[in-house]
Amino acid sequence: MEKDVHSTTSHATSDNLARLQARLTSLINWLGPAWAVLCGAVVSGSFGWRSDDWLRLGSLILVVDVGWGVLWTALGSTDWATPLSRWRDWRSGGPVAKPPYTLPGSPGDRASRWLGQLYGWWRDVFWPACGISLSMILVALLGTVVLAVLQGTNLLLLTAGALALMQLGLAWEGGRGTAAPKWDALLAVALPWLAGDIVFSGSLTLGSAGLGVAFALAWGSAWGARARWERVLGIGAQLLAAVFLVALRSALAAGCLLLLLVPQLMLLSWLKRDPPAAWYVRYARPWMMVAMLVAARSL
Repeated sequence: MEKDVHSTTSHATSDNLARLQARLTSLINWLGPAWAVLCGAVVSGSFGWRSDDWLRLGSLILVVDVGWGVLWTALGSTDWATPLSRWRDWRSGGPVAKPPYTLPGSPGDRASRWLGQLYGWWRDVFWPACGISLSMILVALLGTVVLAVLQGTNLLLLTAGALALMQLGLAWEGGRGTAAPKWDALLAVALPWLAGDIVFSGSLTLGSAGLGVAFALAWGSAWGARARWERVLGIGAQLLAAVFLVALRSALAAGCLLLLLVPQLMLLSWLKRDPPAAWYVRYARPWMMVAMLVAARSL
């Protein structure tokens, strides 16, 4: 019986669509970056709560949440590896039109056959599996660059850094549509925090960057809180943020961070009763968000 060359493609397409839909409809995936941008703006000390500041903040959230968010969702949720692996052994597809007087076996003849195979693979394998994601990436990339240019050079450079980080995350995970929570956290908390600070202040301090990374570690560790080292990392990162605030003579804010750790520790004890990790994320991250704003306000 002849093998159905489209069977694995159909399976990959349905998996990719399911992952895209799950990430695009998750409120926490959209709320986290917007909140981190607000915290970064508060850290800058230049956010005056005026109408023009809110308009600027809204434009920045569009870049970070819609632009970066859609790019990372499409890149990180799509299985690129499966269709690319099919290309290695792909021999289907007739040659494209050859230039006149092309001799058999000549470079022009080989190029014609190779382009025909490439077109067949693109049409039958790659586009059905990854076409929606690729379209989303192109549209989001264009919109992101335009909005970033309007915000200034600093945001454009940070956008380039975000794209580089997305590619690293994609390569690290093998391009199979299963991005690790740590990569999500860097792109959902750390970089948006830096974007809010840089856009409003025009510069970046080591303290602001340190707090952004610390809360990104806590944010990403929430999904793995059933593992001991992930719990240590998540709580330890927030303790480190509190110690840092003490060093900056913000003892009151550090005390608030310690108090906000109490409900998170209580929620950790419930994980022993086998609730899913999503349950802990749902109830622990609001406390982290409050801690982020308290820390940002204290700098």
